[in-house]
Amino acid sequence: MNILVAVEELRIGGAQTFALRLAQALHEAGHCVFLYNMYWQYTEHDLVKRLAPDVELLQYHPVSKSLDNLLLRSDGWLQRHGHSSALRLGSLRKHLKQVIEEKNIQVISSNTFKADQLCAQVLRELPHIPLIVTMHGDYEQFLSAYQQGYAHAIPSYIQVLTETVSRINGVAYLSEQNLEALQPTVVGAVAGHIHLRQIYNGLEGRFSDEAAHFTREALQVPAEALVYGMVARGVPEKGWVPVIQAFQRLQKEVTRPLRLLLIGASQFMDQLRKEYQTEQNIQFLGFVNNPVDCIASLDVGILASSLKESLPNSIAEYLFCGKAVISTDVGEIQRMICTDDGHEAGILIDFPTQGLADADQLYQAMLQYATNEALLQQHQTWAPSAFAKFDMDRCVAAYTSLYQDCLNALHTTAQA
Repeated sequence: MNILVAVEELRIGGAQTFALRLAQALHEAGHCVFLYNMYWQYTEHDLVKRLAPDVELLQYHPVSKSLDNLLLRSDGWLQRHGHSSALRLGSLRKHLKQVIEEKNIQVISSNTFKADQLCAQVLRELPHIPLIVTMHGDYEQFLSAYQQGYAHAIPSYIQVLTETVSRINGVAYLSEQNLEALQPTVVGAVAGHIHLRQIYNGLEGRFSDEAAHFTREALQVPAEALVYGMVARGVPEKGWVPVIQAFQRLQKEVTRPLRLLLIGASQFMDQLRKEYQTEQNIQFLGFVNNPVDCIASLDVGILASSLKESLPNSIAEYLFCGKAVISTDVGEIQRMICTDDGHEAGILIDFPTQGLADADQLYQAMLQYATNEALLQQHQTWAPSAFAKFDMDRCVAAYTSLYQDCLNALHTTAQA
């Protein structure tokens, strides 16, 4: 198949990294694959090169980059003030249609809502090409923001959502909560024709040439230390502060050497680094291009998110590296850490109904691993078995089947 994998942007993030990994895996499976990115401004080329080195990247390149940046900022300003705006979309639609026709695209596999919206608009003129979208959690997050009247909500979201969904042929969803935005109470009956398939993101964990910089020896971590760590976006809602607070308390209760490694980058993380600069056992590693390089040095991987997560990459990466997991119980995380025979490779704490994760529950979970070596080793032993569900070959087979089902359905409709 000639497949176009579309995404809104190519910066670090769960949806973006999966789109890149899927594109590369589809290529390796023998398909002719192209990547389409809506924003050339938001492309981390090192990330693309690392995760999808053999896939051609296609991006809209305007005659005037300064004018395009101005249109982008204008769109953002208008949206934040409650106005629908599509100053760039006309040019993007024209470019995307040209790409589809020139590359003889047979299937579009889109990730992130705004990319889905763009593809749906273009494909109204190309009814023979199926649109398959992967729901990573942004649909219901946009819906919640719109319903609560937040400033960053998409104006007229229900109308835009309904129009987009009406052109979608297949949906790969990660968690049942992803389907909230497809309910008849939200979009009416327009989603009835869609092929739905729950497909877990595939992950091919690979250590890079940079891994040597993140060994315990390189990080000056004592060999006997119990090492906790968290990999996440550098936003407060991921639970950085309660994790630090729980670790500080743990240090007062446990005599064994402890270390906390924090992998994430943002202005917020820079502020935390300054605030806790006297904490010798807390290390801020900033942005790491390939997180598994760091995770290999952990004993326990943490995700204390208060966001409505679906299938967090970091949890799969912890399991790939054979690490015990501590996480808030949200989305598919309980199923993620579970082996086929029902063993859980980690400890879950309550998902907060408001505010951030509970630091006391985090402390209690961390304490269990610090004082029960047998439990820690058992959970680490189960982790690789729990990871098996994220096998990339299994993921590619499921997507290929969904693509073919949608193609067949369109072919049948055209013949009727």
